[in-house]
Amino acid sequence: MRVLQFSYLFVLIVLLSGCSLLKFNPEFGTEPLPKSDLNTRMAVRSYYNSFTGKVVQTADSIIASTDDVQIQSEVIKWKIGATSACAHTAFQSEAEISLIDTWLLIRQMDEYLKGAGSTIFGDYTSLAQQCAAELYQQIDKVASTTNEKEHYQKLASFVKEQPLSAEVYEWHFTRLDTRPLLISHLEVADSSYTTTIGTGAEVMNDFTDRISVYNDQIKSQLRWEKDLILINLDNDSIAAPYLARIDSLSLMLNRLAIVAQESPEMLGIIAVRMREELTPVIYDFNAGMAANLAILTREREYLQTYLDEQRVLIREDIQVSGKLLIEETTNNLIRFIRKVSWLIILLVIVLVAVFFGIPFSAGYFLAKARFKTKVDKINSETKN
Repeated sequence: MRVLQFSYLFVLIVLLSGCSLLKFNPEFGTEPLPKSDLNTRMAVRSYYNSFTGKVVQTADSIIASTDDVQIQSEVIKWKIGATSACAHTAFQSEAEISLIDTWLLIRQMDEYLKGAGSTIFGDYTSLAQQCAAELYQQIDKVASTTNEKEHYQKLASFVKEQPLSAEVYEWHFTRLDTRPLLISHLEVADSSYTTTIGTGAEVMNDFTDRISVYNDQIKSQLRWEKDLILINLDNDSIAAPYLARIDSLSLMLNRLAIVAQESPEMLGIIAVRMREELTPVIYDFNAGMAANLAILTREREYLQTYLDEQRVLIREDIQVSGKLLIEETTNNLIRFIRKVSWLIILLVIVLVAVFFGIPFSAGYFLAKARFKTKVDKINSETKN
C-alpha cells in the first residue's frame, strides 16, 4: 500500500510541477530593432513630411506668382517628381539605407537647381534653390543627431563622394543601389550589416506606414496631374488667336448685314472675304485641338506610367513584407516548438504513467493482496 501511495504522490507532484512549467510567454518575432535604427527610421519619415510640405508650399507660391504656363507646368512636374522620389527613399525597411538614399536625393536636387536647372523656373528659380538648400541642411542635421559623430562623418563622406547625374529629365532622379556601396565604404561584413528586421509588430507597422504614404502620394499626384492638364488647356497663348479671329468674324458679319441692305451686288465680294477669314480660323482651331489632345495624351501616359510604377512598388513591398513575416513567424514557431519539446515529452510520459501505470499498479497490488489473503486462508486451514 505504501508503494501505491508513493505512486499517487509522485504523479501529483509531477502534474503540479508540469502546470508551473506551462506558464510561458511565446514571442512570435525576432529581436526588436536597435534603438539607433528605430530613431533613424522615425526621424527620416518625419523629415519626409517636412520635405513634402516645403516643396509643395514653394511650388504653389511660384505658381501663384506667375502667369507663365511653361513655368507653372514645370513647377508642378517638380512637385510631383520630388515628393514621389522622397516617398520611395524615406519609407524603406532598412533605416540607414533610407537615410542615405534620401540624403542623396536632396543633394542631387540641390546641385541640379544650382547648376543645369538654374533657369528652369525663370526668375523664380531662386525660391526653389533656397528650398533645396534648407532641405539639405535639415537632412544633414537628421543624420548628425541620429548617429555618433564618427559614424556620421563616414556617412557624410559617402554621400559627398557618390557620383550623381547633373541632369534631371522630367524630374526623375537617379536611383542607386546604395546598400553594397555603403557596406563597402563602412568596411563591414555584409552578413553583419543587418542583424534584425524588427519584431512582428514592427514589421507590420512598417508595412502599414508605407502603404498609407503610397496611398496619399497617389491621391496628391492625381490632383497635381489634373492641375497640369488644366493649366495647359487654359493656355491664354492658345486662346488669344481664336478670340481675335472670332472678333474679326463678328465684325465681318455686321458689315455683311449692312451691305446686304444697301448694296446686294457686294454680297459676292463679301462672301469671298468671309471664306478668307473663316478658313484660317478653322485651320487654327483644328491645329489647337490637335495640340491640346496631344498634351492630354502625353499627360495621361505620364500618369499611367506613374500608377504602373506605384502598383509595382506596392506589390513588391507586399510580397517582400509578407514573405519576411511568414519566414520569421515560421522560424519562431520552430524555435518555440524546440524550446518546449522537452516539456511535451515529459507530459507524454506523465500521461502514459497516469493512464497505464496506475491501473497496472493497482491491479498488481490488488492481485497480490488477494493472493496473500488466499495463501493465509490455506495456511490457516492446514493448521486446523
